[in-house]
Amino acid sequence: MARVARQLPRSSAWRAAATILLGRFTKNGALPAPLPPQGASMGPSQDRVALFPGCVASVEDAAAQRAAATLLRAAGYEVTVLPAFCCGAMDAHAGAAASAQASAEAVREAFAGSGASQLVTATPGCLSTLRHALPERSADDVITLLAARADRLAFRALHERVALHIPCTQTNVARSDTALRTLLSRIPGLDAASLPAQPTCCGAAGTHMLDFPERAQTLRDMTLRQVTALAPSRLLSSNVGCRMHLAAGMTPETAVPDLHPLTLLADQLESP
Repeated sequence: MARVARQLPRSSAWRAAATILLGRFTKNGALPAPLPPQGASMGPSQDRVALFPGCVASVEDAAAQRAAATLLRAAGYEVTVLPAFCCGAMDAHAGAAASAQASAEAVREAFAGSGASQLVTATPGCLSTLRHALPERSADDVITLLAARADRLAFRALHERVALHIPCTQTNVARSDTALRTLLSRIPGLDAASLPAQPTCCGAAGTHMLDFPERAQTLRDMTLRQVTALAPSRLLSSNVGCRMHLAAGMTPETAVPDLHPLTLLADQLESP
């Protein structure tokens, strides 16, 4: 992760987030302890989950991490929040195999100390790497767990049109795109207009936007034209890398606020 951070532009939010997280490790390289579990503390073991915040997402998408914990607890889960560090995906994209393997070991160490039976993340870009690190345990998208208990969640009405961007990782890895639409449909009055399906991604694709900026910009422009055509008040996307990439290409005339769908769901959650 340190190697990747050094390769990023000094003005990059990715570099800033990675540098912050590298500084959180203690001098001997140990991880901070997971935060104490909160929620249904007397529930059965299958209700105890460990929430993995990631690296960039823990800084640039902190609201979504808080929203994930809030929604999971409202659905009856006991939640332990793991320390924020890179899952290894960034190093894997950069070909830093040894660093990626060290991150995988850190994932196993943090999960083992959590007391949870399942690992969850709000960042679908981390999911494949997390599953590789824990091949014998369950690692899933927060959205999948919430959709399974959607009947426990009630939301306030919101009369608004939003554009819904489904990241490639959500469709092909997490496979939670249908679950997300199910959850959003439970907000009365919300018009969640999905961007048209296309054979290409938005251009972010992990470090692709850094390694191949011209091609990434072309793909981004295609996606942003679709967003503009929907005339939304906000743009929803569960992948922080996609959102940062898309936001960087917006003009003052076409810019709309972007946020994680979990943040919107938590904002509309009815108090118990």
